Amino acid sequence: MSLRFRTTLLVIAAIVVVLGAATLVIDFRVDDEVAQRADTDLLEHAQALADIFTARTRASAQPFPSDWIPSFLADDGTIYFHIDCRGQHVLSSGDAASLAWPMPAQQQSMAFADMTDHRGTKLRAIALRFVPDLDDMHHASSGQDAARKTGDASACLLGLAADYSEVLDFQHSMDHIELGSVVLGFLVVAILTPLLVTRSLRPLAGLAEAMDKIGPDTPSVRLQSTPIRELAPLIARFNAVLSRMEEGLLRERQFASGVAHELRTPLAELRTAIEVELRYPSGRDPQELLADIGEIGAKMERIVAALLLLTRIEAGIEQLALQPVDVSALTHAWVERDRQRLLERGLQLQLNIEADVAWMADAALLDVLLGNLLGNAIAYAPAGSMIVLRCTPLSWSVTNAAPDLSHEDVIRMKQRFWRKGKDPGVHTGLGLALAASAARAQSLRLELVLQEGNLQASVMP
Repeated sequence: MSLRFRTTLLVIAAIVVVLGAATLVIDFRVDDEVAQRADTDLLEHAQALADIFTARTRASAQPFPSDWIPSFLADDGTIYFHIDCRGQHVLSSGDAASLAWPMPAQQQSMAFADMTDHRGTKLRAIALRFVPDLDDMHHASSGQDAARKTGDASACLLGLAADYSEVLDFQHSMDHIELGSVVLGFLVVAILTPLLVTRSLRPLAGLAEAMDKIGPDTPSVRLQSTPIRELAPLIARFNAVLSRMEEGLLRERQFASGVAHELRTPLAELRTAIEVELRYPSGRDPQELLADIGEIGAKMERIVAALLLLTRIEAGIEQLALQPVDVSALTHAWVERDRQRLLERGLQLQLNIEADVAWMADAALLDVLLGNLLGNAIAYAPAGSMIVLRCTPLSWSVTNAAPDLSHEDVIRMKQRFWRKGKDPGVHTGLGLALAASAARAQSLRLELVLQEGNLQASVMP
């Protein structure tokens, strides 16, 4: 079911229910008002007739002629009336005696009822108690009080019935008009609502078109804000999803580039070792050769595991479980791993490693952090120079000569793949950027300080 059809159906149903309920209320109020006005008019006629009867009774003792109809009732169509006094019939018109007249209760002065004559005409009738004695009427406040004062024998009962068909016809006409209004309103709503709903849903169509233009090749595109209150939260959340997707893509690209960059050196070592051994067999023990190759593979495995863990931590997918790590043992292990590189470049290593130094950290990330700092010092220190390595409970630092670096270079060294000048061999690569991320993930502080031509990289818990 489409949103437009669903909205149209709900709007039409709501309008029809509301309009129908309002029409029923109006119809009830109109019919009630018309009926009350008809009863009021009938009561006024009955009281006038009672007054005329009282006046003529006092003026003359002669009874009214049986066919007499007062002039103010002559133009009201079908009229029936009768008057009984002291329990005796006094006056009636036409076939009034054959009608089932209403009888007021003992404590009531009047009563209304619907009747039908012998011709099937709908009548509205009233039965009214009154006292024809004028003296009693002057001393009594109502016909009911007079009847109670003088007794039923001194009271008269007047019955008056008038044609009610005009009132019923008027009520039926109003019913037809109201029903026609409802039907007409329904048709208008049924025609206009789909058009209005379609027009109101145009922003959704525009939003869908804008979303369709966003793809993998345009991850940085965002939806434009809208003044429409209902769509603003949707656009904001969709843009937030796009931002998270872009961040995820960026992390994936950084991970891929980081893996490619960090594995370049061990892969080159592995390839060189295999090619040299194939072309110029050294006669080394196969177990020793395989151990060297396995060490290179383990190094690559540690790099990939550390990069993957760091990516997951930065994405908020995984939380670090910090535990005590023996920094002294980890530092000695890295010195042993890099001893061959130190000999190849003729570097001297001054060690100041205190025993039993332990920090709360992640072993894999701390291994990556310290290994990158020591590896950068060995790679970029001038050949034959001195490297100073210190490990204390309060800090871990490595210092090497860096005559070509400036303070501006040190500020930029933590950027990914930053290069010093145009020489592709002089750069920090991913190492310091990875080290900075690893330190930040473990709540460690990494500082780079250039002083008197020496670069000192320090890590503090």
